Amino acid sequence: SISAQGVVDITYFDLPADKVGEFIRTHKQFMDITLDEDRKIEAQWVYRHWYGSGHAVVVETYFASAEDAVNDNPWGAFSKKWQAASEERQKRLGALGQKYASFLANHSDEIRSYDWENNFSAKPDVNWDTNFVFVVGSYNSSGSEADLAKAYMEWSTRPGVENGLQLGGGSTLHYKGSGSDVQLYGGFKNIKEFAESISNQATDNPEARAKFWSLVEGSHSDQIYIHVGHLV
Repeated sequence: SISAQGVVDITYFDLPADKVGEFIRTHKQFMDITLDEDRKIEAQWVYRHWYGSGHAVVVETYFASAEDAVNDNPWGAFSKKWQAASEERQKRLGALGQKYASFLANHSDEIRSYDWENNFSAKPDVNWDTNFVFVVGSYNSSGSEADLAKAYMEWSTRPGVENGLQLGGGSTLHYKGSGSDVQLYGGFKNIKEFAESISNQATDNPEARAKFWSLVEGSHSDQIYIHVGHLV
């Protein structure tokens, strides 16, 4: 299970469109091999790009603390499995390792903090084992990052979840890396329901909306991804 508060290490992969499927399959194989008791991963979610100027694949890996994220050593776990394998299996693992490493040439990482209790809302009993739409908005704040995130939760996310078509959503705050101050995200069953949700907001909270936009600094970006798999 995921801790109530912690960090998410987000890795962005820039890949040619025709390599995305191959990468996702290779990534799953690599994760299946390297997950052991030394890795403190609490969950991982993988998304592929659908619309916008975003990265081809986004991998979000959740940890209970920044220390666990920094100390995570997937290649160390891979090396242990390789050393314990038979000669024939070592050849197969070596080929997999080389293939996975080839995808890492164009990637970037950032670490963000999350707070499920205060900055997340979801409908009950959602089936997340689908190719749901994952929408991410990146914003910088002229004031308090937490206040900006809270205002958006009150204006858009909670009403959208409670009274609209949004399956769930929340926010993360910048902790380390080159990311934006605040990321706002939401899950929807499909593109059609996302579009309907945007055009017909479940409710309007003018005070929260005004506070949110008063704290936004500069331009922002929005990306649309499709969920392809996860482990929890």
